[in-house]
Amino acid sequence: MKRRKFLLATTAALAVAAVPTVWYLRNQKKNYHPLLMPEELGNFCEEKVIREIGISYRKQVAAEDNKAKLEQLLLTDDAGKQVAYADKEAVALLMEKKTLSDFNSSNITIQGGWVISVTEARQCALFSLT
Repeated sequence: MKRRKFLLATTAALAVAAVPTVWYLRNQKKNYHPLLMPEELGNFCEEKVIREIGISYRKQVAAEDNKAKLEQLLLTDDAGKQVAYADKEAVALLMEKKTLSDFNSSNITIQGGWVISVTEARQCALFSLT
């Protein structure tokens, strides 16, 4: 009987300690606009790495070394329709669609040792300008 009480008490203590820990860790990640931060790359790269990738891409593709040009390229879908910057959900969906399309059509680039889609590279470039 003592073992059962010990296990229950230990489990309860771990659960109580886990809640603040999870809350703390979730609040450490900054919440960027989906146009600025590539979804997948942003999950495991630090801001410094994202910025370095963006700077590298802007040096490599000088025609896109401009905030307005990058926003235009990123916010325009395949049909030429522009998505509103303010509609974060639509922007996030468009970035996901464009990234998958880039990988499916081998529209990729290698920046800083990372194989990424051109859409992700443009997002990093835009992030590096902020």
